[in-house]
Amino acid sequence: MKKHEVLSYVGNMQQVASIQPVLYTEGIAKGLGAYQIKNGDLSFTVMQDKCLDISHLSYKGINLSFLSKPGLQYKAQKTSQAGVSTIMGGFLFTAGFDNIGAPATIDGKEYDLHGNLRSIPAEHLCANATWLNDEYILSVSGEIRESELFGKNLLLRREIRTTFPGKSFIIKDEIENQSFHDEAFLILYHMNFGYPFLSEHCDLLIPSEHVVPRDAI
Repeated sequence: MKKHEVLSYVGNMQQVASIQPVLYTEGIAKGLGAYQIKNGDLSFTVMQDKCLDISHLSYKGINLSFLSKPGLQYKAQKTSQAGVSTIMGGFLFTAGFDNIGAPATIDGKEYDLHGNLRSIPAEHLCANATWLNDEYILSVSGEIRESELFGKNLLLRREIRTTFPGKSFIIKDEIENQSFHDEAFLILYHMNFGYPFLSEHCDLLIPSEHVVPRDAI
């Protein structure tokens, strides 16, 4: 539908497409900021304080995403199993920059499970919903920095965009090394699907040439 056709049906675009900032106020999620984005049948939540990762994702009211037992949490709970207990799940959490796997200690330095990037709040936040010709574009963007006093200084610029009417979104990432030397880094887009989308009744069709198991199990 063209812009004038859409506006002839709605009094305010927020009834069909919107970005709403929210703040969680109870439990271990208390203090966590997010954006709830609605694009017709598509709905998802972008976490301001968690690397602009995506927690909830649904389509036509059907949940597609996974949440771990602890669920949403603002600050990491310090325990002997801190890495496991702080994994919220969500449709996407970004692993990196110094680790994308199991926790490890190398040369005396500890590396957390899947790294620290997923727990860093974004800054220079921008949320925008506007018409561009006949497309109504909703976007959230910001910067996530992982740095040390005498070490790395890596900056992730992220934008998440969806266009009404539509049933998809695009994640655009740009990583910049702002230190004065070459810096190795790792990044993993940890996609997590959940019930009822993910069940024994779900058929996953992928045109893959070769599939390799992670381990014997």
